Amino acid sequence: MTDNNFLNLLKEQENSEQNEDFSSLMGGEIKPIVQDKIDRQSESIDKNLAKVRQTAATTAKEEITDSAASGFVHMVQPNDVLDYRKPGVQPYVIQKLRRGEYPEADYIDLHGKTIEQAYEMVMKFIDHARRHEFRCILIIHGKGERANPKALMKSHVAHWLKQIPDILAYHSAPDFKGGTGALCIILKKGDKASIVNREIYGRR
Repeated sequence: MTDNNFLNLLKEQENSEQNEDFSSLMGGEIKPIVQDKIDRQSESIDKNLAKVRQTAATTAKEEITDSAASGFVHMVQPNDVLDYRKPGVQPYVIQKLRRGEYPEADYIDLHGKTIEQAYEMVMKFIDHARRHEFRCILIIHGKGERANPKALMKSHVAHWLKQIPDILAYHSAPDFKGGTGALCIILKKGDKASIVNREIYGRR
């Protein structure tokens, strides 16, 4: 065998080794990495209160009540207690929300969501609650102590809810329902519902 033939044979062997499949070199043990998915759900909520849970916020059949904007959002702090009521809503409604005396018909948890995802989820959830004539619901937004800026989700949710006509009042939840990481919310009465209507407007 000539020197040139020997050199060519070495090059062919080297190219063949470089082109071998990586998985075969590793003995066929290569497997794709599967990302773990954790279903985050608050342990502070009384699970017996919720009727349909978070399916309301994920179903494609629900329409988005696109009536809130993110424009200028007033930033709050992680441990701030939030409250809001429309004119005409009696102050003791806020007190009962603060104490957790209204049972929630359903709730959603926004942990792990982006602001854009949370907006769509909140709007679908409000529309679902309105269609089913729920009077009280709960939104878990988290405190955002590690967010940058802090309380980013909490600030946006509070801002959106003030702009939605169906929202009459909200207050940060009591500790056993999420504390300052959640909001208890009262919605307008539907056409068929009459629960707490006299109480909200103070009619006799």
